[in-house]
Amino acid sequence: MAARAPRNDGSSLTSQQLDGLRSKVKGKVVVKGHASDEEYRPLLERWNAMHVKEANIIVLPENEADVSETIKFIAEHTLDVAIRCGGHTYSGPSSGRGLIIDLRNMRKVSVDVEKKIAIAQGGCLAGDIERATEDVKLRVVMGAINATGCGGITTGGGIGNLSAQHGLVCDNVVAARVALADGRIVVASDTENSDLFWGIRGGGSNFGLVTEFTYKLHDCDHDVFSGVYMYTPDKMDKALELFNPLHEECVMKSDGKFAVNAIFGVAGGAVMPAFMVYYDGPEEEAKKFIKPLEDLGPMTPPSGARTVPHTASTDWAEISKMFPPDFNRIVGSSTQIDYPVSMSVLKKTVELFQQKISLFPENLGVSKLIVDLRDYTKIASVPLDATAYANRRTGMLFGIDFIWDDQKLDERMMAEAKDCIGTLRRIIKETNEQRGIADVGGHVAATTLYPLITDGEEKLVSVFGPNLQRMRELKRKYDPNVMWDKWYPVDPAELSN
Repeated sequence: MAARAPRNDGSSLTSQQLDGLRSKVKGKVVVKGHASDEEYRPLLERWNAMHVKEANIIVLPENEADVSETIKFIAEHTLDVAIRCGGHTYSGPSSGRGLIIDLRNMRKVSVDVEKKIAIAQGGCLAGDIERATEDVKLRVVMGAINATGCGGITTGGGIGNLSAQHGLVCDNVVAARVALADGRIVVASDTENSDLFWGIRGGGSNFGLVTEFTYKLHDCDHDVFSGVYMYTPDKMDKALELFNPLHEECVMKSDGKFAVNAIFGVAGGAVMPAFMVYYDGPEEEAKKFIKPLEDLGPMTPPSGARTVPHTASTDWAEISKMFPPDFNRIVGSSTQIDYPVSMSVLKKTVELFQQKISLFPENLGVSKLIVDLRDYTKIASVPLDATAYANRRTGMLFGIDFIWDDQKLDERMMAEAKDCIGTLRRIIKETNEQRGIADVGGHVAATTLYPLITDGEEKLVSVFGPNLQRMRELKRKYDPNVMWDKWYPVDPAELSN
């Protein structure tokens, strides 16, 4: 394959060239060194401060035509490009030093009640779509928090509390409009550009920028029961002993309505167990599923355990209060293990987390270990080759978030996080037979991680498994010069002789 021209950061573009871009787009073009700090700096902010980069050009398109013209400009000048929707990613693919296409001004949502679909512009946050649909007694499948951009969570797969009933976020997309690397806007669906439709459901931004999603909606005329049950550290063993029966007897017997995550945080240097619960129905029904948690004797009162609208259960404004604003440097990764899970693995996992936190107790004090006990049967029922998303398996999902406050510790924390998840994978491999796609490097199997909770440096086969080769072929068709290279970019397949 011929060598590709290296992408540049746009710093050498002339005023005339930048004015040419401005003349073709309705939205703003903000240039580093020309715009005021008051205008420029807020546009760089991201959920994960570790990945904030000073982009030379930020374009805020107002419409699809603006996106198209911006992409043509990027192609003409071989610019480095990143896409920002919600800016809520672990590994920083929405940041870059070249040109950022910032979709924050494209957040319109329209709902067709009769067809039970929502059409959302690519810059929408999950909350925009959730609120618009809930207002008309319908519900859209999104993730656990409403601050996530719809673009990232949809193209990356997307797991939420409704997934046990309705599948991944990407499984609920019925069509999309995609801006390709040459600036063309095309429709992707089962009947139009079906190969591209396959690719954007789990393949991230590898094939283009999605300017519009069409989601199927689900009937909803009721509130949900949601909250957190917290326990003192002395109840750790009893909390761990609940994992298997809670999953088997409660989660798996709730018809997909009961979702629960164990969350381990730190208080006074000790790891405390907690369970975040969600029941898609009234409290009276939820009671039989949360009974084991109440019997364990939570700290009273349970934090916010109450009947609320679904949109309140995903409210990031409330969840973010748990994290001081200066603790905003984050690295996370994930892995899975088949049920039933031994107490030995669970105890070793918590001990490993405790050991890492104790290295920097003042800096890592708001870090967390998440254990997802939700029902993945619906997700796993979809054939592995039906979409680009490759984590179609059941199993207990572990997610580890290291969260710290000091930029000087970035390199060390990244190393500790990688060591932590690598050690956990080895523990799982040694004690639990995994039935995955492949055994790759330090990974238990090719698809035992959740691609939206990763450090951005996992091996591609660990993210895409057996779908990787088809993705490479699509890359050659839709992005042969690798314009889109920020979220697990795949190389185009070479042409056969």
